[in-house]
Amino acid sequence: MSKLATLQVLRGLAAITVVVDHAILRQAEWSQTSETVMRAAEYSGALAVAVFFVISGFIMLHTSACNYGAPGAVRGFLVKRLWRIVPLYWIATSLELALRLRAGSEVTLDRVLASYLFIPYPVAQGEYMRPLLGVGWTLNYEMFFYLLFAASLALPIRRGLPLLFAALVSIVAFGAIFIAPLTDVSAPHTILSFLSEPIILLFPAGMLVALLLKAGWFPIVPGALAIILLLLGENLLGFSLFVDRMPAPFVWWAATWIVCAIAVGLSVAAREPQRPTPILKSGVWLGDVSYALYLFHFFSIVAAEKVWWSLFGVAHSQIAFVAFASATSIAAAGVIHVAVEQPIMRLSRGRNVASGPIHQTALASFMRSFGGS
Repeated sequence: MSKLATLQVLRGLAAITVVVDHAILRQAEWSQTSETVMRAAEYSGALAVAVFFVISGFIMLHTSACNYGAPGAVRGFLVKRLWRIVPLYWIATSLELALRLRAGSEVTLDRVLASYLFIPYPVAQGEYMRPLLGVGWTLNYEMFFYLLFAASLALPIRRGLPLLFAALVSIVAFGAIFIAPLTDVSAPHTILSFLSEPIILLFPAGMLVALLLKAGWFPIVPGALAIILLLLGENLLGFSLFVDRMPAPFVWWAATWIVCAIAVGLSVAAREPQRPTPILKSGVWLGDVSYALYLFHFFSIVAAEKVWWSLFGVAHSQIAFVAFASATSIAAAGVIHVAVEQPIMRLSRGRNVASGPIHQTALASFMRSFGGS
């Protein structure tokens, strides 16, 4: 079992949180649902995305620290990331496009191109920036971060990494000064406001977790899963204070983002059992299929909804529907992972662009370059 198995479990928990969130919101369209439950679902889904971003920042530095300044580092990094992200996303986007065209929806060419190229796109005046595949908005941030990270790899780590941190902080500062203050938590409506949102600071937060972990700031603890659940529970306590305030104030988001970063750090520092338990193995598997689950779960929820209506109508248990839709989404993601995602990864390995296993030596060489232990 990988040393970062618990991190995979956290990734899987975040993915299933998004699924449950969307299942609740979908069910609320045809069945009476408490406003508080709907707000809690929205906030928990947003916090799961925060966990994804922190993990992404951590993994990028953890796997690529030793590549700073190396010949071909920029190209190699981008090729690996594109193979990992683009094929499955384009498949999901193409499915969404086909379904919209079949339903007779008006789809403009510029929005289609923006969706495939990870360019933030305003759906309509004053509305959210969303690609055709709604959940793809997070990948717009991911690709933006990857471009900045790749650029930093062209320099020695002593210069590249500080410049990367400075660039991300400066982008947010620019947005806060010239576009909208940090206290304005309304949704961005332009490309510039979208890319300068404070949420991009979660990527450097993940990189900071990697540095603090190497410096020994996160204790190696047993029972990390229980701690992670406790930390996520603290986020749920926050709902009692802010869940009926839509949107929640920035101070709440900042505090819960810090909690998400701590959860990632503890999961990485976890002492795993010598003999992995079935629960741990299941959690790791859920983490393995999390990308497919994230991209395709809404299709599965809609399909589950049609089956549910044919069997029970709209008056049956809301909790039961959410559980059914979530289980359907996980099962479908497992199939997609095996039938589509894994062959793509094998193809990338055949082209010598696989990311390879995660090694602590990457961060070790980074810390040595700064005179660390």
